[in-house]
Amino acid sequence: MPKKLSVVVVSLTPFDDQLKLDEPAFRTHLRRLKEARVSVYVGGSGSGEGYSLSVAERDRVLAIAVEELKGHVPCRAMGCEPRTANEMVEFLRAAERAGVDAAQIFSLDIGHGSKPSIAELEQYYNTTIGSVSLPVYLSSHHAAGYYVPPALIEKLANRFPNLVGIAYGGPSIPYLAELIERLGDRMEVHCAGPGNGLSVLAMGGNGFMGGEGNLTPRLVQSVIDGWSCGDYDKARLSFLKLMEFERAYTLYNGGSSMRSMKPLMNKFGLPSGKLRAPRLPISDTELGDLHAAVMRMELPI
Repeated sequence: MPKKLSVVVVSLTPFDDQLKLDEPAFRTHLRRLKEARVSVYVGGSGSGEGYSLSVAERDRVLAIAVEELKGHVPCRAMGCEPRTANEMVEFLRAAERAGVDAAQIFSLDIGHGSKPSIAELEQYYNTTIGSVSLPVYLSSHHAAGYYVPPALIEKLANRFPNLVGIAYGGPSIPYLAELIERLGDRMEVHCAGPGNGLSVLAMGGNGFMGGEGNLTPRLVQSVIDGWSCGDYDKARLSFLKLMEFERAYTLYNGGSSMRSMKPLMNKFGLPSGKLRAPRLPISDTELGDLHAAVMRMELPI
């Protein structure tokens, strides 16, 4: 059976001028993603500003995503980095009740710069993965300050049939290669952030994920389309264009992509809305420079 390749867009969450969840704008945005045929995560702590959502807002985000996406493109719940296993269990059960196709389990953040031991990680994953029958994806991301050992991921995959994939957010090609060698025949392997996307595909992984597709979902999907049909020149040219955009829009965002993404999308008349505190948008001067740069790229928006 051919391997399923995909790009996963980590969706933004639109807020109106009163900083309330803008449900009509969110629906419009999700329809853009659906039309582009990308997979979608909602409610994430980065692009989705998940930490700013109340429980009621989070549940509405999940419900709207299911209404707009399910049955058309993969619809997943992302959530936020937890301090305890119980926090993640509550989120996973909410995602399961909402009816999403899958949910992500973020790395455990035990606070004060401390990192969990291998035994503590195994306990955390046993508790969280085992709390639902919903398909789940793990995250191994540099933002956590550590990476989940591939041997532990393999151990968990042997134990839990609902563990269906992992996203790696880091620079190490050898780590990605080990994940694909150990697990690529039974789990999806994506890189978090597009930078290693072609490397993942070339090594037999499944694709990449990130927030870039909020502005240009057709561009990120065209990388996958080119690779899937063997048109590697199309994949290469689309990826080069994506990297050109990546360089421009990350120049100002200070590590939080929505600082530049939301103002840029507003400039193009696309549904994105306001940022919630503590995030602040880039300056008008920076936005003008970014908008001019993106206009020169002639992206499919």
